[in-house]
Amino acid sequence: MAPKVKEHGLRELTVKLEYEREPKDRVDFETFKSIISAAYIYVLGQTVPSYTIESFDEKSRKGTIVMNAEHLNLLWAALSIYGNHFGQKIAFHYFSIKEE
Repeated sequence: MAPKVKEHGLRELTVKLEYEREPKDRVDFETFKSIISAAYIYVLGQTVPSYTIESFDEKSRKGTIVMNAEHLNLLWAALSIYGNHFGQKIAFHYFSIKEE
């Protein structure tokens, strides 16, 4: 029998945002926050579990999203499905998961 998965507490999911073509405008914290929100609402509708955006580095385009451990798989799945933002093809690449 497999060990039980620890699904309590908070997790930090760090992802890298990539564009097919370089965007004309600067990609800053607010842009990242907007894209994450749009992805979650598009895929999950109004049933989005709570989360917060902890950080975003403009140079590397890596951002950290904090959520309850029990929602990690659902929220990651929504990001991995979302691939088009205002006509621009995008992708989120998994970078790391940390226990907070």
